[in-house]
Amino acid sequence: MIQYGEYSKSTVQKIFIISTEIIILWISYMILFRGWGENVIDWLNIPLTEGNHLRKSLLFAMEILVFLAYLSTILVFIKRKISWTEALNLPFAYAIYYIGFALLGYNSQQVVNWIDLLGVILVIFGLSLHFVAELELHLFKKDPHNKGKLLTTGLWSLSRHVNYFADLLWVTGFALITRNWWSTLVIIFLFVFFYFFNIPIQEKYLSEKYKQQFLQYKQKTKSLIPFIL
Repeated sequence: MIQYGEYSKSTVQKIFIISTEIIILWISYMILFRGWGENVIDWLNIPLTEGNHLRKSLLFAMEILVFLAYLSTILVFIKRKISWTEALNLPFAYAIYYIGFALLGYNSQQVVNWIDLLGVILVIFGLSLHFVAELELHLFKKDPHNKGKLLTTGLWSLSRHVNYFADLLWVTGFALITRNWWSTLVIIFLFVFFYFFNIPIQEKYLSEKYKQQFLQYKQKTKSLIPFIL
């Protein structure tokens, strides 16, 4: 469970998360470039094709970008306590992205074109949006004049959970690069997780802490997708 309002360095948990993600990245590399993908596809009894080496390279490059972006988040921006439940769940989620998308895109023979370029743009834009949103929140909380106040300006005026919206963007970009319709299930799963689980938990904490401030913020700002939802 995410522990909002509890602050700790959580050094051991962070080391565990980062180390596990590096192992997952290595597994993804072995799938994409060292034949593990062929073994898995053969085990699943799916007809094997040569795939597209450029697509595989794009997928792994995006994985590295996502890892570096998350590294900055966990080392710089996350100040709250990370429970061991969360520390175990996070690598599992990233395994879906790194390993899942690697397998889903492994067999694709489609020529890399504007759809893949759109995917790369969405990944980069989503990661950048997430970073800027977290930076705004970090600087806002760091200013002693903002103690007891809720951040409702900047990117946070577009959505109460603009960081989650950013995550949906880069995951959608990843899914596009795989050129596999099954990747849509990952996007749907992430949306459901954010909208029906994570956001209600966080907003319960925010409403208790900021009361009227949060109520006014909620009335004028969409929850997840700017101007829509």
